[in-house]
Amino acid sequence: MEPTGNYSKLWLNTLLDAGKEVRFISNRSLVPYRKLCGWEYKDDYHDATALAYCAWLNINNPSAFLSLKTPEIHATYQLFLQHERINRELKPLVNRARNLLHTEFPEGKKSKGQSSDKVDGIWLFISNSNQHPGWRKVWLKKISKSIGTVQKCGFSPQIVKLSQQIVRLKERRIQIKKAFQEFLTNPKYAFYNEAFDCFNLGVYDRTIILCQIYPFEQFLDTNGNELRKIKPRKFGKSGKPVTKRVGLNRFHACLGKAVKPWESGKKKGHIVTGSVLARIRLYLWAKRTMALSPPRNPKPRVKELYDRYLHDIQAKLTKKGKIDPDHPGNNSLKQWGKARVGDKLAKLLFKELIGAYRRHREQ
Repeated sequence: MEPTGNYSKLWLNTLLDAGKEVRFISNRSLVPYRKLCGWEYKDDYHDATALAYCAWLNINNPSAFLSLKTPEIHATYQLFLQHERINRELKPLVNRARNLLHTEFPEGKKSKGQSSDKVDGIWLFISNSNQHPGWRKVWLKKISKSIGTVQKCGFSPQIVKLSQQIVRLKERRIQIKKAFQEFLTNPKYAFYNEAFDCFNLGVYDRTIILCQIYPFEQFLDTNGNELRKIKPRKFGKSGKPVTKRVGLNRFHACLGKAVKPWESGKKKGHIVTGSVLARIRLYLWAKRTMALSPPRNPKPRVKELYDRYLHDIQAKLTKKGKIDPDHPGNNSLKQWGKARVGDKLAKLLFKELIGAYRRHREQ
């Protein structure tokens, strides 16, 4: 189908929920097929026929389509959206509950939390959910020595209700993460994981990237090389026709790294378009891996990206491999440096995926 606004989204969701595969074709790609049939006029019937003819000729060539959506990828992407909604709901709930703990049970605020793999013990205890008996004894012992209001009045109905909501959302988030892990173990995603391993990408990073770039063949030609198109009427400095790197440009767009010119009146500039979720994940990966905890014994690809980050912020390292406090670099460049690392990650990841795809095809 042609990706024409919200009406196509309705059909896309309906077909994917019914277990059908959906492929998008650019409306500009249909013009040659319509002319091939000798149709000079345009209506829905002839458009549909040209669309079917185009799809039939290119059914085994994913690069001929703008994108390809499968029911499994669609279901996983919907789970990812649900996971993001849960994260947005959790933060204010946890903040409100911890503010109440400050007066009711100050000792409970010291408990470690915010883990994505388990529910915090303090919320399980307050909500009276299933918990190991040993931990319940620990919390009861702390309550007996507490300086808060819980010792005399118990927990307020408000904090109990908040705890129940937090437990429910965190348990759902744990289920979603397990579904992602099971999704990534599918053998048909083996070469994707092989490339992801070179950068130590996490479960959520791999999931959203895979949902955006699958199938990887859409960025390659029939020989397994990067998809390129020659512009015969445009020549470079060497006098040769300019080659457009269609595959790499599409890959950048899928990961939210597509740069397009922007102009409004006298103002001119560039904007970044594409998947916002993928772009955020690339930025968070760079922040987690480069800025918060510099990698120890990093893999070659990660080391290459770390060197780029240090070069961007102009920082220096000590003999132990840590950022020198006397030469920490320009703090105003750190945000820009992390964004630049995300751009470089997209380019290196594309190269690794091409290599992994070729090795997988030769087996």
